[in-house]
Amino acid sequence: MRRIAVLASIGAALLGAVPALAADGPVKQYPQTVTLGFYRGQVISYLDFGPVKLARGNAVAPIWVVTNGVEAQRNIVDTVPGRSDYTPLWAVRMVTWKDGVTPRVLRSKGAVDRAVRGGQATVKAAPVVVNCPVL
Repeated sequence: MRRIAVLASIGAALLGAVPALAADGPVKQYPQTVTLGFYRGQVISYLDFGPVKLARGNAVAPIWVVTNGVEAQRNIVDTVPGRSDYTPLWAVRMVTWKDGVTPRVLRSKGAVDRAVRGGQATVKAAPVVVNCPVL
């Protein structure tokens, strides 16, 4: 009986170490919130440690944040761990749908580029870099 209790305790600890994900947004998991985003049309998860001050030589990649999109919109990145251009430091780019345009979910850098080229949205660099390692 004691052996079963110990195994159950170990199993619970292991399950607690796995990040929780939700289909509709961040899930509070001690000690950090897991956030969902898009990478080339796929849903990814990442931790959001917020703004950082860069040191000389830090590499950054863009992260696109839609300011006035639909509820299902997530932030968009174009690199992930394992790629040579990956970094957990993201230069924020604000994507805004123009007046009169019906917003839709953008799931990739290509989708953002097409919306901008089509005159439907604008992109403006924000003066902030965030630390958001992709899981």
